[in-house]
Amino acid sequence: MTVSYQRELDFTFRLLEKIRLPIRQVHQGDSLKGYDGGLRTLIGMEIDYENAYRIAFHRAKEQTIYKIVDQFMCRYIFFRLPGAEPPTAVVLGPYLSADLSHKDTLEMAEHLGLPLSTLPHLSDYYASLPVYHDPSALLAIITTLGETLWHGKDFDMVDVNYEQQAILPGAVSISVPIEEENILLRMQQMQERYAYENELMEIVEKGLIKRAEVMLSNVSQLNYQPRVPDPLRNMKNYCIICNTLLRKAAQRGGVHPIHLDRLSSRYARTIENSSGLEKCRGLVGDMIRAYCRLVRTHAAKPYSAIIQKTLTYIQANLTGNLSLTTLAGLMQVTPSYLSTLFHKETGRTLSEVITESRMKAALQLLKSTRSQIQSIAQLSGFSDPNY
Repeated sequence: MTVSYQRELDFTFRLLEKIRLPIRQVHQGDSLKGYDGGLRTLIGMEIDYENAYRIAFHRAKEQTIYKIVDQFMCRYIFFRLPGAEPPTAVVLGPYLSADLSHKDTLEMAEHLGLPLSTLPHLSDYYASLPVYHDPSALLAIITTLGETLWHGKDFDMVDVNYEQQAILPGAVSISVPIEEENILLRMQQMQERYAYENELMEIVEKGLIKRAEVMLSNVSQLNYQPRVPDPLRNMKNYCIICNTLLRKAAQRGGVHPIHLDRLSSRYARTIENSSGLEKCRGLVGDMIRAYCRLVRTHAAKPYSAIIQKTLTYIQANLTGNLSLTTLAGLMQVTPSYLSTLFHKETGRTLSEVITESRMKAALQLLKSTRSQIQSIAQLSGFSDPNY
């Protein structure tokens, strides 16, 4: 299919793939089976695929973008491509607009008459979906694409909920989950989870704060499956997983273990001391930013082993004796050699780096504590508060 808007369409699809939105193009005559990630096949609701096809190619209007919420609280965006031969529909989704709790899933299953045996499969399924808590940016992208597809002409954007779709006319037999389908779906979910985690770790490894935040904002708890009934304990477990992944990513980025241990230990204590869900949720973003900053400020640059070791020692011992003579003795070289090599590789003197490191530590303490200047000076390695 080659149409006048192909380049814009390809660009938009690449953009949506970056935020993990599933995309499917369906030609007339194709089956829509699996457009939902295989959920309906898993629980024996095959009739839904036939109805979805009928809606896509027989009831959908031209120059219309449909926003759909189905009976499983999954969201889709659907439209037909103008002038495409054979006739082609685009299905974006499924995705969620909020994290679903175990209580939400249970209530939905009861409302639909699903057997309790489907609950673990539903929970796994929801954990694999992208979540857009604020879908305004997503809708702006789709609206811009609509303007391109229909050359600036007016087009409709229609909200369609489950009741309006009448997807399930009358009683539908819900079968027990098919074991083979269950295994395949879980394999796919695990593959997507590990791919996402690896991508996030690569981004943190490079210290790319903004890209890491965008990734996290579109994902439901790293696809983490709750293991215990207590929501707070589940959230804490999720934070612990994040802390471990981010620490490993920063280590791959070249950060010395002494810095990693200090940061990860601080967050481990904070996680366990957190008393509310909202506070725990905020910790994830804080950790991502902190580990990215750690990579940007402490990743080992292409310095010699002596200079890397010197820099690490300075950061780990700001309150200690950091004289040139002391540092040279620790590195087992002469003071003049260390001074010359340090300036050659970093472009700065030892005293400049030490002073800047102590000033940054003092600034952080001023911003995050109510300690007196005298205490902050001492903790930052300044013997004279006036200085």
